[in-house]
Amino acid sequence: MRGISTRRRISILLLVSLLTICLLLGFDLRERPFGLSYLTSGTLDRWDGVNNTNWKDTQVGEQEYQGDIQYDQQNELECTTWDPRNPEEDDPKECVRARQWRQVQTVIEREEKAEHEHWYFTKEHNLATFRNVSRCFLPQWHEDYKPCPDKPLIISGWWYTAVVVVGGTSGETIWQASLYKQLRALDMEVALVGPYKNWVQVAEMMPDVYRFLWNSETDTVSCITDPRCVAKEHYVPPEDGKDISIGVPDDEKGNIPIWKLQVVDYWGCKPPEVSNNDYWWNRTVEGDWSFQPLGQEWIATPWPLPGHFHLPYSIEDYCLPLKFKPHEERENTVLIFAKRSSYFDRHYIPQRSFWTALAAEPDFEIISTAEVEEGHPMPDGLETLGPQSREAYEALVGNAKVLLGMGAPYVSPSVYTALCQGTPVVLPTFLPKPRMDGWHLYSGLMQHGPAMVLGPPYVYTYHSGNYTSLLEVLQLALKTPIGRYIPDDMHWSYAINVMEGYINRDLESMYRSVISSHGGIPRMSKGARERCFQLGRCEELPPGKFKLNINPS
Repeated sequence: MRGISTRRRISILLLVSLLTICLLLGFDLRERPFGLSYLTSGTLDRWDGVNNTNWKDTQVGEQEYQGDIQYDQQNELECTTWDPRNPEEDDPKECVRARQWRQVQTVIEREEKAEHEHWYFTKEHNLATFRNVSRCFLPQWHEDYKPCPDKPLIISGWWYTAVVVVGGTSGETIWQASLYKQLRALDMEVALVGPYKNWVQVAEMMPDVYRFLWNSETDTVSCITDPRCVAKEHYVPPEDGKDISIGVPDDEKGNIPIWKLQVVDYWGCKPPEVSNNDYWWNRTVEGDWSFQPLGQEWIATPWPLPGHFHLPYSIEDYCLPLKFKPHEERENTVLIFAKRSSYFDRHYIPQRSFWTALAAEPDFEIISTAEVEEGHPMPDGLETLGPQSREAYEALVGNAKVLLGMGAPYVSPSVYTALCQGTPVVLPTFLPKPRMDGWHLYSGLMQHGPAMVLGPPYVYTYHSGNYTSLLEVLQLALKTPIGRYIPDDMHWSYAINVMEGYINRDLESMYRSVISSHGGIPRMSKGARERCFQLGRCEELPPGKFKLNINPS
């Protein structure tokens, strides 16, 4: 063992004395940069487009994470003698920071070798993320130490979070890009770790580092129903399901707490009466359910779905810098938002003759950006400009007088970016008088039900089977100018307040409340796991899987 010099002994004694005085005076040894002062200190200016200082008038509460690890005073005193340059066996036993730092170093070494299955395009992002996180756990005297929130890492295995780093433009990725920006503004780090086996291994390697996991519904179902993934004390067979933990050696069983498995999902967990979840999940019983058995509170969505946690995205940073064009300066055009030509062949979409007739109307021009797919030509008379970059598409939206929905996709961010640019939206319903409450807004019997609630002059509706209805509302929207419109829940100040509350939820206490009320851990819905595997959407960890025998504290 390497000896300690006299100079280092004196330094340690002085540091211990200083810390003792701070403790006696009641000073907080750790900075928690979570409140309004931190958000207004320049953190947001790291992001392109976030330069409007009015957004920083955010009344963020001084919330703190009530997690499963707390840096108490004894832990901090233990860590005063810790030196990461010394061998691991010399680490003070009660120093949580030392344990966390060592776990991160193990993951960094693995990432650098890159011998495991992984998403190649997230490697550099993840290495930078893990290195940055490791600084949080250094001794406070170390020159590279930086103050961080407790457990400053979220491990995301969701594909749509990962493609944020390569500029994905799907609705899911636009949502995730905003959430990622919010998390970074709150000084949280996000590792983009996939596919399934990869994030399971990373979570097992750093159980004391991550705050929670963010994953798809299928990965979450795979883990919760697999004794090699979920913590052994949290595994229960699905309803009427086989106990597959029998025969699995203890050293192969998982260590991921069920309450840390959070779902991020664009569509949510819908009851079968307003969805196709009878097909996807073998859900035959009507009413609410959850593919996270602890409850829908563990499922975050971009829309205020009943029972789910609504994590809104802000469009201000992208939209407000776009130049607003007054109504009278715009082209007399109607832009159809449809990604693919096959959309025009879906049985519930207005028939092709509608679009041919619309293209022949003399009072306005119809334009489209649909990608032409083999076997699915555009309707006669309707031309397409083809797929556009996000920047080019937004320019088209801002120059059009109306954005016209044709029924697919049934929920899209395009509606809100149009309204933000002062472009009214026209959307179809597939019933003459559909219900507009609760789950019915998300039933697919209308396009973008939540936006329809806004009503004219922002959002107009027409019945998909009535051409006269379509033409009438189009002509009304074309001659009725609007200014910029951003829904209250899509402002940056609102969204980041919600995100702060979300990341500071005491998930473990929520879990205890659930098992207390249920008399145990709720089971996965009957047949859900089997159907997921039958469709090839879920995955099982193989026997003898990678283990480090690291147990969370």
